Amino acid sequence: MVRRRRRTLVAATALLGAAGALLTAPGSASGGSRDPIPDYEPTVESLNSHPVPEWFEDDKFGIFIHWGAYSVPAWGPRGSYAEWYWNYLNQKGSPTNAHHRDTYGADADYDDFIGQWKAENYDPEAWVELFKDAGAKYFVLTSKHHEGLALYDSEVSGRDTVDLGPRRDLAGELFKAARDDGGLRAGFYYSLYEWFNPSYTGRPATNPYTGEPVPYTGAPAVDDYVGDYMAPQMRELIERYDPDILWCDGQWEKPAEYWNTAPVLADYYNRAKNREHPKEVAVTNRCKIQTGALDSTELDFQTPEYTVKEDIDPNKWESSRGIAHSYGYNQNEPDSDYLTSDELVDSLVDIVSKNGNLLLNIGPKADGTIPELQQQRLLDMGAWLKTNGEAIYGTTYWHHAEEPAGDDDVRYTVKDGTLYATALSWPGEQLTLGSDVPTGSGTEVTLLGSDGSSLPWHRDDAGRVVVDTPKEGAEATSSEHAYVFKISTPGVNGLMRTHTELPKELNAGSTAEGTLTVTNTGRTTAADTQVRIGAPEGWTVSPATTRTGPLAAGADARIPLRVTPHADAEKGTYELPLTLRTGRQTTTTSVTVTVVPENLALGKPAEQKSTAWEAPAGRAVDGDTNGNFPGGSVTHTAEDGSAEPWWQVDLGAARALDDVSIWNRTDCCANRLKDFWVLASEEPITADSLEEARSAPGVTAVHVTEQAGRPTAVQLPEGTDARYLRVQLAGTDPLSLAEVQVHPATGG
Repeated sequence: MVRRRRRTLVAATALLGAAGALLTAPGSASGGSRDPIPDYEPTVESLNSHPVPEWFEDDKFGIFIHWGAYSVPAWGPRGSYAEWYWNYLNQKGSPTNAHHRDTYGADADYDDFIGQWKAENYDPEAWVELFKDAGAKYFVLTSKHHEGLALYDSEVSGRDTVDLGPRRDLAGELFKAARDDGGLRAGFYYSLYEWFNPSYTGRPATNPYTGEPVPYTGAPAVDDYVGDYMAPQMRELIERYDPDILWCDGQWEKPAEYWNTAPVLADYYNRAKNREHPKEVAVTNRCKIQTGALDSTELDFQTPEYTVKEDIDPNKWESSRGIAHSYGYNQNEPDSDYLTSDELVDSLVDIVSKNGNLLLNIGPKADGTIPELQQQRLLDMGAWLKTNGEAIYGTTYWHHAEEPAGDDDVRYTVKDGTLYATALSWPGEQLTLGSDVPTGSGTEVTLLGSDGSSLPWHRDDAGRVVVDTPKEGAEATSSEHAYVFKISTPGVNGLMRTHTELPKELNAGSTAEGTLTVTNTGRTTAADTQVRIGAPEGWTVSPATTRTGPLAAGADARIPLRVTPHADAEKGTYELPLTLRTGRQTTTTSVTVTVVPENLALGKPAEQKSTAWEAPAGRAVDGDTNGNFPGGSVTHTAEDGSAEPWWQVDLGAARALDDVSIWNRTDCCANRLKDFWVLASEEPITADSLEEARSAPGVTAVHVTEQAGRPTAVQLPEGTDARYLRVQLAGTDPLSLAEVQVHPATGG
């Protein structure tokens, strides 16, 4: 389900031969007022029907703030999270465990840091001013991290910054400053779980060196952690501070049924919409009303962490990261670990072009000051946005995010009838854009931050749009880091965008079914659009031609699409030409498809020795090769040190096999997937022991000693017939797989 802003009319379509797509939309056909939105119920279906707020779609850039007792030690190994200090402290032999003993002594409890946290230089008004100067439109403050210390005056628990430590309502002061200023929306991060809360874990917090119980300062003892503690705290945040965003975390520990956040979230949505002056609010998928991956469509938006989407995802998403690696301030991170201003601007542009927002984190020091280097990075982003913000705020994504047609590193956004092409580095004397860039009579190309002069452009022999850049080069614009070229045509108030949903890989001679979506990205109704789809000789595409009918602002026409490659189509990538004609404007683009040998494992039942982190075996046969764990692409067995973990798929029937392609994960731990075996058998492989499994009758075994890549192709011996395919480690690391593809032998 694609989540859209409230103003969009979501069209349910059906293709009627060549007559086109039939559109329906909320409200009366004659343009009457919309029906009132019914109250949200605490069910998955009802809560997932909540629209993405228009402001969240438009604002694009927010500030994440991680501030807690962990800001006192402010330490972690380079490349780790300093806010996880207490958790790492309790891991014997870890660098944090050694650092704490050497710095504070074995008798120093983590909760001692609470009393040492004074926030004496905290100036919430200055924070708000900095965020605005950075060009941010919203912020998300950690109201409580996994350490369990609330940054507000909680009536549920005395483990908060009013009763302890700073003795201030840190959250309330920041929200008040933002609301008094009126320039920022304000949200809360809230950790559902707490590492060492006895009411959650069922055991006391302990000294990591002696194992003796230590106080869990200020927290009440409750019988029902969720009902008596977690949910009431979430309601406090909602009722007392009226946040614009709820950003949950810690959800991975338990299934959705345990957390039972749905009643709280239904009330949150209803409080927002039922007031005299309704407002739009947003909830992350980590607030967990259903068990699933972070790339699912739960609630309002997805939350990839320290990673970005490889391409456009029509389902709204927000990428969060620190300016360096840690979210909490880490004094052990040198300046060289921080992203440069150029890298940050490039990241923002890339994310927005793919339908994402950037939630960029700052980690204040314990005294409430924001490190100078972090401030400077934010101000540099603000300077860029002051010049180029029209290519970011209020925009949406286009046909494609990047430009493959030339050597320039370009990202696209669109607003009404204007296309923005942002070059991540200065393109030189000419900027080369694709042939699908829409132009017409009077089309102008200008450079933001310059004198506004129209730049000469032409189409080359390949139909590409080639723009002559100013003779002064990058000095012609006040912009640094990235350069926005604005492409507009008089009288064009909306560009048509296409998005195709087809299987990532097609097989020769087999029909693939999907959907072609045509969207009016403008804010006024677009005329009827004629759609033509071509194909290589011998292929079949249906429909070859159709019409959308008039499309209201933001509306979609969803066209069922069937593609059958030629039976002799060779492995490779193919372009299906796509032409859109709306009124007097013609746009040409293409649908990219990939033909590969049949993947026998796709969607087949899979199992593994054990499962951890809610990462089941089926993730390795779901067609997603991304490799990012937070994105839900990776399997995971238990981290219990057990020997020789395995993963296995049932292909459904014995087939003659050729090779197996194995994709490693990308976010971390890729070194674990090495020294493994690929086992194939016509009968189920039942032994846990690698030696027993590979020596069983009828098992073909291939040993891979090197670290798996993306992918690693494992050639099976000629004549291998198998129904069951296993991947098994020789060691004791947990087993993670991004994807496993099994290809048949020719004629198999």
